[in-house]
Amino acid sequence: KQLEAKVRTADRLTAIGELSASIAHEIRNPLAAISGSVEVLKSDLELSGENQRLMDLIVKESHRLSRILSEFLDYARIERAAYNKVDLCRVVSDTIQVLHHHESFHESIKIGIEASESILYVVGDEDLFKQLLLNLAVNACEALGSKGGSLDFRLLSNREKEKVVLLVEDSGPGIPQDQTKRIFEPFFSTKKQGTGLGLAIVHRICSALKLDLSIKSFLGEGTSFRIEFRLFKYQDDFSTDKVLGELTEAKT
Repeated sequence: KQLEAKVRTADRLTAIGELSASIAHEIRNPLAAISGSVEVLKSDLELSGENQRLMDLIVKESHRLSRILSEFLDYARIERAAYNKVDLCRVVSDTIQVLHHHESFHESIKIGIEASESILYVVGDEDLFKQLLLNLAVNACEALGSKGGSLDFRLLSNREKEKVVLLVEDSGPGIPQDQTKRIFEPFFSTKKQGTGLGLAIVHRICSALKLDLSIKSFLGEGTSFRIEFRLFKYQDDFSTDKVLGELTEAKT
């Protein structure tokens, strides 16, 4: 009965997710038209004073709504993973390259990478890994802001336990302990301009891939996210059901 209840709950959540994604998609199309029209009006009209301020506000808020919808669609679209052999070191390097061109990055942010081995193959979905790491990196950059600081990626392998631990650490302002419990909730954010979806996507990906995720944060010292991956073994069978079963068993 408990299993049946869990299946029914999962089905309901899937249906809600699909409906929400459909609604978000329908909203995004007219919003894109509104945003484009406002940009044209802004460039064609000679505005000043209060009118200029209102126009700037409309442009800013339409961009913010568009970003929220895009991130929500990312959140809703995360489905079952495609399990493969993935070089986690390369995924981290690729993420850092992309991050250098992201709007949240500032030259005052110093990025470091440390790995116990130059190549570390793990089991998982490369595209979801990249989305997961970029969201964590962007979150750190937003916390650091223009003042800058350090953002470090540390990869630690344990071949005896067949695991790789990834630490994403920043020297930002830190998060109050009472808020770390809610940090992965959708639409919860400690930032004024945050959508509250970046870390929710991280949590959703980790849940889909059966990855252990935890956070440590201290005010005035910074924040550290810890993710545990399973090392690739040459005899691995990438049947999704088999991998999910093994990952679930490893976590218990």
